[in-house]
Amino acid sequence: MQYVKGTPYFCKNFKKIKQYPYLENDISTNILIVGGGICGAILNFYLSQKYDVVLIDKGRIGQCCTSCATAILEYQLDEFFSKLKNEISKSEIIEIYKMGQNSIKKIEKFIAKYGNECDFYKRPSLLFTTKESEYKLFKKEYELRKQNGLKCELLDKTNNPFPFELAYGLYCKDGGAELNPYLFTKQLIENAKNQTSIYENTGYESMEQLNDEIIVRTNYNQIIKCKKIIFATGFNLEEFENKDIIERFVTYTIVTNPIEKEWYNRATVHDNISPYHYMRLLPDNRIIFGGEDIAFKQNNMSDKKANSIYKKLFKTLQEMFPTLKDSLKIDYQFCSCFGATDNNLGLIGETDVPNVYYFMSCGANGIVNAMYGVTLIENILNNKIDKFEHLFTPLRVLNK
Repeated sequence: MQYVKGTPYFCKNFKKIKQYPYLENDISTNILIVGGGICGAILNFYLSQKYDVVLIDKGRIGQCCTSCATAILEYQLDEFFSKLKNEISKSEIIEIYKMGQNSIKKIEKFIAKYGNECDFYKRPSLLFTTKESEYKLFKKEYELRKQNGLKCELLDKTNNPFPFELAYGLYCKDGGAELNPYLFTKQLIENAKNQTSIYENTGYESMEQLNDEIIVRTNYNQIIKCKKIIFATGFNLEEFENKDIIERFVTYTIVTNPIEKEWYNRATVHDNISPYHYMRLLPDNRIIFGGEDIAFKQNNMSDKKANSIYKKLFKTLQEMFPTLKDSLKIDYQFCSCFGATDNNLGLIGETDVPNVYYFMSCGANGIVNAMYGVTLIENILNNKIDKFEHLFTPLRVLNK
């Protein structure tokens, strides 16, 4: 099964994560993390400071869907509150927004200690529509945020500072941040405390419960004995016996040549159409522009299908920036799998199998939610109540 196709910008042009060995001997540990993408790296970094942790990845760390993430870090979810009210209450939405802000602060704290080697920058965010009919939708969301201390402005045609047209927009000064997802994974992995317990090219094959232990067998037939296992495999669900627990999509991305003039405050941008588009400026002033998501099927990752959507993305981008139409070109194009849930939040927590956990961060702000997910997992491990557990629990879909 193919989950990434094309030439990802982030892992091609930067210093590679150092290579880790494959597992050659039987070992034992307290916690086994399966998956070395950005979510597995986040989980491994923080858990390894307190627990005996082993991480395995069936390929190279950070080389799959992580390399295709646009890494637009925002506190807002994929949908407005008014569209999520049947899934999450108004008070919970505000708590989730504030949790997102705190998660970005947690990344800032990491950067302050280990250095900014992943192009991390705080950025404002813009969510906009070109439809006059969506005024009430934007107005209602604007009022919800303002009433709860979230700084934002409601834009319209009269006060639009951006070089493209919009009918209405939510501009959030403290909306989020950006980073290089591959280099952030590199920093997390290479600064983790369990350097001798990280294994590449070591795939999970099967597991069985034996008394109070889990016996995991790898693709080279080594045995890993552990007390708990956490699957952080992203959207590669073959390990879960093809359970249909999230809705999977293919998302398509293009990266342009550098442009001469940046837009207003280098804000991250996404529109409110379906399927939506999202973009930001890279440090060298390239535009990374993605979207046009469709159902995850192998034929939707074929060259023919992908190339047609890259062309569609490029045309949309040219229409947004008509003055750049003649100078823009595509330097990189790639597509990958990602997952979504009904409430826009990931599947993080206990499963229906004892001592087996999922750490799958879904949706557009998956990295942000993964930062909080570590706290959630730690609270579960320590038998503490977590106020967000019911929103993230995998049991909400496993028990449907």
